[in-house]
Amino acid sequence: MHSCGESTKRTEHRADTIPVDHHQRELKQTVYDFDNPPEFRKDGELLFIEKESDDVKNKLNVEIASTDFQRQMGLMYRAEMEHDFGMLFLFDREVIQSFWMRNTKIPLDIIYVNSNRQIVDIHSAADTMSNTSYPSAEPAIYVVEVNLGYCEKHNINIGDRINF
Repeated sequence: MHSCGESTKRTEHRADTIPVDHHQRELKQTVYDFDNPPEFRKDGELLFIEKESDDVKNKLNVEIASTDFQRQMGLMYRAEMEHDFGMLFLFDREVIQSFWMRNTKIPLDIIYVNSNRQIVDIHSAADTMSNTSYPSAEPAIYVVEVNLGYCEKHNINIGDRINF
């Protein structure tokens, strides 16, 4: 389902020691900021599928955020994103999801998707670096973040589907 991509660019990352459980075992976890942003990973590909014809509208390279830490970080601290890249958030439950742009410089389209992989809402979040909340209109279990204007450019609409 997912193919792993490996970057040839090497960077040094700072690490802080944090406790991970009640036994106080320690884990090195990278601390990111605007001077030390995460690098994009290509974890897989996502297809946008037209609701009526089942035609593929576009293909997107995605970095997957499936852990609490990855979902909390999202696209924070990154200065830009390639036009054919995005982030796919995987959640454990289908509920109303809400995203904000805290520490996010990239203006985004936020696409909310239900468990049937159908797009149920799209927000254009141009208000970067803010705590403005963008909740989904309906419950979602997946969220896809792409560059602002991506949905309009590729005619991605509510009712369309995704496949990954």
